[in-house]
Amino acid sequence: MLSAAQTDVKEKVENAERQGLTQADVVKNWLRQVEAVKGEVDDIRRRYQERARCFGSQSFNCWSNFSISKDAAKKLTEVQKLCEDSRFEEVAIQRRPEVPELLIGSEVVVTQEEANRQEILRYIDSDKNDIIGIWGMGGVGKTRLLHLVHNHYKENSAFDVVVKVTASKDCSVEKLQAELCEKCGFGRETSVESQARIISNYLTNRNFLILLDDLWGQIDLEKVGIPLGLGKQFKKKIVITTRSESVCYSMNVKESLKVVGLETKDALRLFYEIVGDKTIKSHNLIPRLAEKVVEELDGLPLALVIIGAAMRGKKHPREWEDRIDLLRKSRLKGIDEEEKLFHRLKLSYDSLNEKSQHCFLVCSLWPEDDIIKKIDLIRCWLGLGLLDLSDARNIYNSGYDVISELLSACLLEEVGSKEVRMHDIIRDMALWIAHDEGKEKDKWVDLNESVLKQMRHKNISWSCVERVSLTRYDPDGWLQFQREGLPLIPCDATRLQFVRVRSLTGMEALVQNVGIFRDLVFLELSRCNLISFPQSISELVKLEHLNLYGNKIKSVPEELKHVRNLRFLSLRHNPINSFPKGVLPELKELMVLDLYSDYPFYSGSGDGEHWKTWLINELSCLSKLRCLSIDLRQPTQFRNLLELSNLPVRKLRLNYVNETDTLEIPSSFIGKVQDNLYKLQLAVNPVRKIVIGSNCQSRLRNLEFLSFIMFVLEMIEWPNIAPEDLLPMLHDLKFNLCGRLKDISWTIYLPCLRKLELFICVHIVQLFERVGGSGAIKPTFPSLIELLLQNLPEMEIICDKSITFPSLEEVKIVECPKLKKLPFQSRGKLKTIETERECWERLEWEDSDLKQDFQGLYRLYHPVF
Repeated sequence: MLSAAQTDVKEKVENAERQGLTQADVVKNWLRQVEAVKGEVDDIRRRYQERARCFGSQSFNCWSNFSISKDAAKKLTEVQKLCEDSRFEEVAIQRRPEVPELLIGSEVVVTQEEANRQEILRYIDSDKNDIIGIWGMGGVGKTRLLHLVHNHYKENSAFDVVVKVTASKDCSVEKLQAELCEKCGFGRETSVESQARIISNYLTNRNFLILLDDLWGQIDLEKVGIPLGLGKQFKKKIVITTRSESVCYSMNVKESLKVVGLETKDALRLFYEIVGDKTIKSHNLIPRLAEKVVEELDGLPLALVIIGAAMRGKKHPREWEDRIDLLRKSRLKGIDEEEKLFHRLKLSYDSLNEKSQHCFLVCSLWPEDDIIKKIDLIRCWLGLGLLDLSDARNIYNSGYDVISELLSACLLEEVGSKEVRMHDIIRDMALWIAHDEGKEKDKWVDLNESVLKQMRHKNISWSCVERVSLTRYDPDGWLQFQREGLPLIPCDATRLQFVRVRSLTGMEALVQNVGIFRDLVFLELSRCNLISFPQSISELVKLEHLNLYGNKIKSVPEELKHVRNLRFLSLRHNPINSFPKGVLPELKELMVLDLYSDYPFYSGSGDGEHWKTWLINELSCLSKLRCLSIDLRQPTQFRNLLELSNLPVRKLRLNYVNETDTLEIPSSFIGKVQDNLYKLQLAVNPVRKIVIGSNCQSRLRNLEFLSFIMFVLEMIEWPNIAPEDLLPMLHDLKFNLCGRLKDISWTIYLPCLRKLELFICVHIVQLFERVGGSGAIKPTFPSLIELLLQNLPEMEIICDKSITFPSLEEVKIVECPKLKKLPFQSRGKLKTIETERECWERLEWEDSDLKQDFQGLYRLYHPVF
């Protein structure tokens, strides 16, 4: 009866969550109680079965039977009460989705931008408009204006839902539905129609503002599920941006605003801010020359930013005069406005060195508006041989230098610390340059949905194609493409040098025929569900980069040894159990080898991993190897690794059963990996104590990620070196399932630690205590931004007042039932404290003012199932 009630409630919750509702706290608590009672009932049943005897299934231990019967009767009452409580009026509630602040680039909002913003806000506030349009040529500032409007409603409660979605050139109903589902937090449905009903049901009885950016053509919003029409009860507003006024007409826009270039005064203000006072004031002629540059840019904000970044630091008038001449020459006759803009923006590209130019162009192979991981960019550049590898210690450093150069030139935009993106106009310009300024339009092909449609009509000249990328696509469109029997890459693509495909199944035909593309230099087929290596791999004699990340490949073919130009090989996250002897020594050009895997987190004896034992010995044959990522499942493998003279380990996971209860990380190992090691994960069990580098004189100066998954770990010893000296660049530290760990006070002085996470550490009572004696005056946690604490059932206190968190922004506390007080005396930089309602209500505060001050930081924790 209780199980049936539990199933019924769970189904109701799942249905509600698919419609964007949030599980009610009372329901969440009821489900927890049900799980607890069911466990106790199972325990009573087990006790009874243990006491039972064969004589009529009865026990002669009367006292035991009485005790069990008493417990059973009591539990039956609890079960009945829970069944009665299961009749909830509502299992889920509506919550206003958080409205994140969107990046606007320059903080300077000039007069003309503010006037445009106010006009759009007036249109939104009016009862006469449901769809509002913002239109104008590329680079004029439409997206920035949309972001300014969005951020206005971050703290404004006029709308229940404020969502910005990006349409782009390959916009479809399915794509908009997917982004709306992600932003509003409800589940995906199998068909467009059912998904539209979910979205419509969610939005119909809400005030909503949907900002639809970069629309290129008409889209049926009702098919998406967005309810249209003016109503008195709810405000339903949609704002679109587009380059064409005709799109506004096709979308039945009621009010529209044409965004034009900035007036001279505003344009100069923005340009001066980008160039900087030092440059502007470095010579008395430069202010007048800067005005001439601005005149040539027609007030286009994107051009002002890009060219302004290029002129930063140019302190001689001759450099400014040269740039003015080039801008005037870029005003070519007989070309459209977009191409004129490309000619102007290309001046910034021309100022880069040749390798940086190539690196910049490669960025255009990511889809429009895509968020690009910096490390993916760098790996791609490495595979194409575009980076300066003179830094023998860390070959990735030169990649980060190029990213910094492109960011400084405003050709890339930073998204957090690990990702970047390209403005769609900048990407279009990069493709225009890659296509020989538009002369060879099929030279580089991004196989998005619209290009797949072109392929059906044979609109691509494959004999001209050199690079192909497919990383984002519509699943239904891809299935239809396959049904028509079309090859992803036809065999007449004889100039093909670069193929990059991600997260796409049904790649068997390409894998079987890849050997026909003899000029291929770069091949990535990641997360494509492949079960074997590409056939005819030995035919790809020019191949330098092979990335098969995240597939189901179990064996490496012996034919791989014929790919002697290979410089980059990634088999990361593949269940490899066979790697033939003699293959690795033949790959003498190999610089990067990635055999890393962090799943499963504990694998016992490491059966099927014996090949790594002798493969480690073959690493000594690779004189050019500069970067190794590997996980080791046997202690002998780690010992063999330590014996190598050249140890360019970037990522290392130790995941085995240790022979003793102590794990020593030798000083010799630290000395060998000090310049390369970036990530270290320790999952060695059953280890009680870790000893870090006795007699250690080296520093792990590049280690940024460190994690422990050690079930019985009690202590970490640092015999001759302070943790903050050994780990000067550590950013991210995790303790998972460290059941016996009692204290991590050694972390408080780590200078660059940004994120600290603990999960299921059941013996910790107090997290931190200040170490170093009463005379210690070093600042604590100088860089910590995120603190995540989950399943610490015995933790009563985080720390005392002597430990401070000057940079802390986000705190998450989950299932810490004994915690009653937070260690913060003021908000500082704190932005959110996420926890359960019970935890927040349990917290004790020194005074009501402090509680009131922190109330605005509270965010209710929502479990992710």
